Amino acid sequence: MTYVLWRALDGSGFDRCTLEPMPGGHRLSGTALFALDGEGYEIRYSVLTDPSYAATTVGAHVQSSGNDRRMALAADGEGSWSVGDEPLLDLYGAIDPDCRWTPATNSLPILRLGLDVGDSAEITAAVVDFPGHGISRRTQRYTRIAADTYRYESDTMEAELLVDANGLVRRYGDLWEAVAPAGEAGHD
Repeated sequence: MTYVLWRALDGSGFDRCTLEPMPGGHRLSGTALFALDGEGYEIRYSVLTDPSYAATTVGAHVQSSGNDRRMALAADGEGSWSVGDEPLLDLYGAIDPDCRWTPATNSLPILRLGLDVGDSAEITAAVVDFPGHGISRRTQRYTRIAADTYRYESDTMEAELLVDANGLVRRYGDLWEAVAPAGEAGHD
């Protein structure tokens, strides 16, 4: 299991994430704590993937004063998504989740794509907004510009992502940076 602790560079919060192998794939999970518009939020999230890092489930539990919301999405790793038995046709073709409150989910397409330096790939992501739970399908592009650096592009932003040897984001443009060294649980 590998882990990382990030801080939002605007001072609004922190996020601690772990990535661990599981039978049949991987689990990316974490807890984010935020202050937004005078409100405190705690978000516990988890993404299960197949062996290639394609998402199979995405879950989130958002708590704030007087508000407690849960979200659970299922995916087949090939572009179909659902909530319970109800298909989410607007997300068709999305392989990767993009949970807007954390840099953690940017690691999944980086790991799944396995780009060489100089290569670029366009993906379709299921974007989960924060603080609401709106979900939309968006096109994104990842370009590997150095061994440890990727350029992320979408219709709303562009950022440079610095990653560690495990593929976990260490710095996300001017939004996030790791404040504790990424490492493996049980090791110094």
